[in-house]
Amino acid sequence: MALASPVALHGQGEAPQTPAGGQLFAVAVPVAEAPEIDGVMDEAFWESIPPITDFRQRVPVDGGAPSERTEVRIAYDQEAIYFGLKLYDSAPHLIRTSVFHREGRISQDDNVWIGLDTYHDRRNGYLFELNAFGTQGDALITDESSMSWDWEGVYESQARITDEGWVLEVAIPFTTIRFSAADAPEMGVAVRRVIRRKNEEVFWPHIPQRFSGGFRQISQYATLTGLQDLPQGRYMEIKPFAIAGAQKSAGDSETDVLKDVGFDFKYAITSNLTADLTWNTDFAQVEADNVQVNLTRFSLFFPEKREFFLERSGLFSFGDSRQTEVFFSRRIGLSNDIIGGGRVTGQMGRLSLGVLSLQTDDAQSGDELARGANNSVLRIRGDILPRATVGGLFTNLQNSEGHNRVVGADAQVRFWGGSSFQGWYANVWDSDEGTSAAGSLDIDIRPERWYVVGAKFKSVEADFDPALGFVRRRDMVEYGGNVAWTPAFEGSPWARSLVTSVSADRIDGQDGVKQSTSALFHNMFSFEGGERVMLNVRREFERLLEPASIQGRELAVGDYDFTSVDGSISTNSSSTFSGQASLRVGDFWHGTRTDYGLSASWKSGPYLTLTPSLRRNEIDLPVEDGSFTTTVLGMTVLGAVSRELFANALVQWDDVSKELQANVRIDWIHTPGSDLFLVLNTGYQTGDLLDPRETRWLQRAGVVKLTYLKAF
Repeated sequence: MALASPVALHGQGEAPQTPAGGQLFAVAVPVAEAPEIDGVMDEAFWESIPPITDFRQRVPVDGGAPSERTEVRIAYDQEAIYFGLKLYDSAPHLIRTSVFHREGRISQDDNVWIGLDTYHDRRNGYLFELNAFGTQGDALITDESSMSWDWEGVYESQARITDEGWVLEVAIPFTTIRFSAADAPEMGVAVRRVIRRKNEEVFWPHIPQRFSGGFRQISQYATLTGLQDLPQGRYMEIKPFAIAGAQKSAGDSETDVLKDVGFDFKYAITSNLTADLTWNTDFAQVEADNVQVNLTRFSLFFPEKREFFLERSGLFSFGDSRQTEVFFSRRIGLSNDIIGGGRVTGQMGRLSLGVLSLQTDDAQSGDELARGANNSVLRIRGDILPRATVGGLFTNLQNSEGHNRVVGADAQVRFWGGSSFQGWYANVWDSDEGTSAAGSLDIDIRPERWYVVGAKFKSVEADFDPALGFVRRRDMVEYGGNVAWTPAFEGSPWARSLVTSVSADRIDGQDGVKQSTSALFHNMFSFEGGERVMLNVRREFERLLEPASIQGRELAVGDYDFTSVDGSISTNSSSTFSGQASLRVGDFWHGTRTDYGLSASWKSGPYLTLTPSLRRNEIDLPVEDGSFTTTVLGMTVLGAVSRELFANALVQWDDVSKELQANVRIDWIHTPGSDLFLVLNTGYQTGDLLDPRETRWLQRAGVVKLTYLKAF
């Protein structure tokens, strides 16, 4: 079989009836009686609504005709907006269905995305993801750039597989979304369907591949009309919780009994602004972090997982993700419990606003007292041109011992489909350390969909330390650039796409002395069946101006050169059996490093998924005790009885801490938006004990948490 020629012209295959700028229209039809959300679509009014059918492929053939027909109908009443979808399939027995978990790995199944730009600002929106069970996932899209998948909206959905494909019904209450107070509000709307066994994506309206953001490209959505006289009441919801449990940690003679209550409260100040209040905040149900072994001289990044901070997190983002985040919510409540606080988010015309303030309590650890503090953030973004945004940020951590404040500004401009320019600058005022600053500029040029050229600049002063942020590396000035070729093989029966890129970076100190350089030759080939092969060649340089430590082994001052090769192969993750393997070999601080990883997944339909994993490093450094290994073993277990009752477990062990950890979380959604959680946490020491009389149990905890959502 021959490899088809890559497509180079962005206009090839685009539907001529799909104008640029998302100017297609859809009409929502008023109905006198709400449909029953059962995945049947047997109400008479569904057939009277003209369907949306003009879907076009985005993948694999940009603008090509879909292999299966899709029909979408939209209705509404005074309570909700309704979507009825008929997703025809010539082989319904091959429709992929494997996920019951809400917010689970729905992308591995046949699925649908519904996007709503409720303010019709062509920048921000809601995303609702559903599979052929009606399993729900949802996200907030911010400024056409980020997707926050941890937002959880309250809505109804049901789907059924039929002899002709599958049918999906969705009811999104107007209390779940925010929209303008106009008598006849217009919204942006888009629908994406994935036929998983074919790895085919079809869109309405068609968003060409030259718009690299894909479904995030809200400026390309169609316009939804027909909505009239929607309710604009002062929506309120209260979500109280009660928690009970016990925990015992190593060294404690007694078991701590846990019992507490608290609540979250939401109030729609206007149709555009929402206030959230929290008191006695508890995060017992939050998933555990994955174990990481640090083989660098910089801090590791652990992502935020707490629901209160994740909703609208894209609005508060500022800086370079995972590198220099001027605001990083995980710093709040890290060592001191959160007493309570609030947040206001929303839009006022072209202005997006986010205000957050939380108070933490004093924390006693031995003889050390960590004072509680007020943690406050103000974030503003303004839309100045159709695809340009400017913004500002202010953060403040303050207590009786001092303060740490940050003021920053940022801007983003998007052009030529997937091209963009963005930059930010921030200054810290610390009552102890004085002032310091950091900033960054990035530009990506993608005039056609098949290549991209980028450049970046970043400066971080030595004392730059925002107390509510995350800074991986300080005292640096970074210059970098990249060029990539990204052809798609639309005519090939076996090849899907190729990414080949070259990137280079140089980091100097603020004094101009070279600290690091890196060059990467990256290649990734994707097959039609969803398999991927990747190969990278790296060349790196590091200069140590003072001794550094890698897992307790001290490295001397000097210059170090690294050359390494790494590769990986992965199979289609939607299959019953799937797996991934990776290998990296090369230099490491005048020694050698071999790093390999293995993971596999087995699915028993939607009821059980097992995913074991192994990550191992074999390292030989020219220092005392320089030959050592690190191993991390893991097992993820996903179990489900239904869409309302499911569980996940994460079991991990590493040979550095020699600790066996297990986190088990069972979730029963007893009513929409309300949960009963059972969480079990254990830590067990498997290594040698200094005193054999000591217990090997490091921690044992069991917690039950009940929440109940009441809307008014």
